[in-house]
Amino acid sequence: MFTEKAKKHADACRFCWMCRHLCPVQLATGKETNTPRAKGLLVSMFNRGLPMDEGAARIMYECLLCGACTDDCVTGFEPPLFIREARMKAVAEGVAPAYATKLIDTLVETGNLYGAKEVRAHLDGVPETGDTLVWLGATARYSTPEVADALLSILKKAGVDFAVLKDEPPSGGALGDLTGYIEDVRVQARQAAEAIARTGARRLIVLDSYDAALFLHEYRDWGVTLPETVTATAFVDGLIREGKLTPRKEALTVTYHDGSRLARDLDEHRPARDILAAMGCAVVEMFQNRRLARCCGSAVMGRALPQLHARIARGRWEDAQRTGANVLVAACPQSTEALAATVPQGYTYQDLFVMLDGRV
Repeated sequence: MFTEKAKKHADACRFCWMCRHLCPVQLATGKETNTPRAKGLLVSMFNRGLPMDEGAARIMYECLLCGACTDDCVTGFEPPLFIREARMKAVAEGVAPAYATKLIDTLVETGNLYGAKEVRAHLDGVPETGDTLVWLGATARYSTPEVADALLSILKKAGVDFAVLKDEPPSGGALGDLTGYIEDVRVQARQAAEAIARTGARRLIVLDSYDAALFLHEYRDWGVTLPETVTATAFVDGLIREGKLTPRKEALTVTYHDGSRLARDLDEHRPARDILAAMGCAVVEMFQNRRLARCCGSAVMGRALPQLHARIARGRWEDAQRTGANVLVAACPQSTEALAATVPQGYTYQDLFVMLDGRV
């Protein structure tokens, strides 16, 4: 059931063990089965006839698909590729963990991981058609509405005319993380693109970095057409550069968390730091930053394995504490969901857009 590409990647590990020091799940649990190497060995065994059972399937779901294991691998080892396919196999063979199948059912029934039917972000009076469409993503719409509200407030203050879909369809990202990139995910992608096209938008501003990475990579690979697409961080940074936003400067020392999809998948590191600088903030970098940043969690992990999710987020807070800064900032709704729920005593978490909205 694995593609030839996935098989080759599963066998590509040279057992140097370097990626075990970068995997946030293994660092949180200390379990050998949570190393990318172990997952590759399991897939190789499946390819040689070992049946997948529920225990093996659970191991494949104990992964953030953050790409830390891939980024600095000299052999081209790419575990997320075969882990997605292993999840596809687990679902197809009926051995996926109960929490995964429950989430898949929730996604199919409600269109989001949260099972929510009412949007918590404030969209009253915002048009649904126009040249510029803001794509908020499910986490900002249902779990961290303060992030969505802050971005929309910033755009209004900058004089940007924009639209937001009241009923934003799923992008396919969450389903793809749970089941692999099966045809149902491509169907969601095409439906999302059709909904975007109906707005008449020529530019798409994407708040959630997980959606942005999917739009800019997989959608293109699948032949799904979108308007010009830009991350919210890059767009807002451009507004400041153009003089359409002038943040009030307040001296503050912070450390910044690079979300994995933004930093690794999209190779975007500068805009958020430039926005912080424009607010007068001095950034003290964590040891693992930019492309090497340690993932703090994801919405899928938060719904599937909440206790593990919290341990992973606390691990990132430990990295932040070593910098000496008391304020941690991030720029993705899914990072905000993870980090804001695990703030250590004496420290503060700030979403970048919420922070900026209070200073313009």
